[in-house]
Amino acid sequence: MISSLIVALAGVFGLLNVKKSRNQFTKVVIVLLGFSAIASVINYYEVSFYAPIAIGFFSLLASFESTSSFLMKRSQVAFFVLSGFGFFVFSMASVLPIDFSVLDWPFLILFFIGFGYQWYRHGEKIKSRMGILIVWSGLAISWLFNLVASMF
Repeated sequence: MISSLIVALAGVFGLLNVKKSRNQFTKVVIVLLGFSAIASVINYYEVSFYAPIAIGFFSLLASFESTSSFLMKRSQVAFFVLSGFGFFVFSMASVLPIDFSVLDWPFLILFFIGFGYQWYRHGEKIKSRMGILIVWSGLAISWLFNLVASMF
């Protein structure tokens, strides 16, 4: 319940940050990620089953969208590509039946460390992709919340 609320709020806040982006394709990616995060809460006609698949594919799209920017440095592009690929893998692992367990907490901790570093060092350059980062942060917080809640 709380983790779904976190993801839905992250989707709403991601949609509210669409105006900060200048590139039209970035805006489309933010809107797609935001709506698919909100759709993960909707339990109507099995929409919540397909929403993690949409989140995964739109995260992959968001990761490769950053490679077209000439203003971003290589470390920022690498952060976006690795983060998007990680969210793609872990959202697909939550839907697809696989025989082994995938540990997501090391990736989530590295994501937050990388996000903090990028925000501290290059805050102005990643401001246009803040909607993407908000949705990814909401997903990461909800996954960490589920992990901590499953321990108790």
